Amino acid sequence: MSRTEEVNKMTENVYKGILDHFNPSLKNFVTMGKHYEKALTGVTIAAKGYFDALVKLGELASDSQGSKELGDTLFQMAEVHRQIQVQLEDVLKLFHSELLAQLEQKLELDIKYLTVSPHTDYSIQYITLKVTNLGN
Repeated sequence: MSRTEEVNKMTENVYKGILDHFNPSLKNFVTMGKHYEKALTGVTIAAKGYFDALVKLGELASDSQGSKELGDTLFQMAEVHRQIQVQLEDVLKLFHSELLAQLEQKLELDIKYLTVSPHTDYSIQYITLKVTNLGN
């Protein structure tokens, strides 16, 4: 096997490895990330219900003279919970925009690029070179 054929075979194997193994794994990673994002969104919705219930309990406790301290404590808990939720929502937005959306876009471009352009061009150039060399 000539050096050119060895290089061609290695290049073909790189393309095949990317298309057959890496890209499907990356696509699975993005899909799992979307499921994770959806689950966290569900947690956020449930947490808002929890926050509303905590505030309601704080209001009810504050109305009574004997449980005013309890109401104040519940309001403090609600405020801490609200701050945590705001942070979670910010992280969730970043997770989507900075990771999932970027990976998905790059994956789509990679798949288009590898299935159409260089692999096809490379194969055509290699075949042309081989035919040209056979004619000489």
